[in-house]
Amino acid sequence: MKIYNNKKISFLIILSFFIYSCGFTPQYAGFKNLEFDLVVDNVSGDRDFNNEIKSQIKRYDRGRDNVEKIKISYDSDYEKIILTKNTKGEATKYNLKVRVIFNVSSENYSTRILFNDEFSIDKIEDTVEENNYIKIVKSNFAERAIEKVILNIRQKK
Repeated sequence: MKIYNNKKISFLIILSFFIYSCGFTPQYAGFKNLEFDLVVDNVSGDRDFNNEIKSQIKRYDRGRDNVEKIKISYDSDYEKIILTKNTKGEATKYNLKVRVIFNVSSENYSTRILFNDEFSIDKIEDTVEENNYIKIVKSNFAERAIEKVILNIRQKK
């Protein structure tokens, strides 16, 4: 049995060398050296979700003077829809939906970007835990929305 464990450990070590030296880079690693700053212009819609989007946008507003400023206005809509109920009529599964319309403008161009996403979750008995989980899902929605906006801006340039 000890030989089997040694082979297993050796295999994992060798595998890790191949993975680390294969040239893998995260998909959005290029977002660090952007040639523009994002600036929030006008916001409407779901307050909590808008705050998540604002915190994502702030990561790309470095306050630099020598780069193009791109203004972003957006209107968000967030829904928590009951998908299934138990025999007592209590919700057991939800669908979280978000829709955001971004208006992106700079000196060179103006565009409109639509972002839709949804995610299904099971009801969690502890409401505090469920609310924390929903907050994480909203944060992930916001992150994906801003990634889509940045990719769209980079394609236009």
